[in-house]
Amino acid sequence: MPRRKYDAFINRLLGSSIFSFRMVASVCGENYAKQLIYRLKKKGLIVELVKGVYSPKKSPYMIVKAIPLSYVGLGSAAFLHGALSQVPVITILTPLASKIVRPGLRIIAGQKVIVRKISQEMYFGYDYIYVEEINELVRVSDPEKTLIDAVYFGYPLLSEMLPGLLEIVDRSKLYGYLDEMKKKKVKGWRKTRKMIEDILEKYKI
Repeated sequence: MPRRKYDAFINRLLGSSIFSFRMVASVCGENYAKQLIYRLKKKGLIVELVKGVYSPKKSPYMIVKAIPLSYVGLGSAAFLHGALSQVPVITILTPLASKIVRPGLRIIAGQKVIVRKISQEMYFGYDYIYVEEINELVRVSDPEKTLIDAVYFGYPLLSEMLPGLLEIVDRSKLYGYLDEMKKKKVKGWRKTRKMIEDILEKYKI
């Protein structure tokens, strides 16, 4: 590849949101693509989000861009909604875990990220929130779904995020989501509904 075209291609990659190995290989061939991506990673210019997908924006939140059906959830979502002061591990919920992406813990840009599987029936209730550090909109569970997911999964930081989360939860929207779980016959919907009703009664919401 001529130097001018090479420089232009590198600038294109480093100016993108995300890019794939397949895309790079389509331009310069597989062998050269492997070398190029290796060099960019070694120089710290890009991070790998999931296998074969990279970003010059060195933030764990970018993984949502790499997984089609996914959102930031649980304590990570509570943090972005201002209901938690900090969260130790960023959690991504997706029905595609084990299908196109490996579930479990990984490190992205020096931060811990957990990819956790949810059922297709539970994939709803998210908004797009602007994350300043990456200048991007990312899918994040809304306050109501964040509460439901935390109860449903027995999230250990639930008690810490409840006070802040309940201040911004819309009760009618919350019950709408619980009805949706019932309609979709989500396993454990009765237990989840009862626990949430107990929480609302306790906090007089």
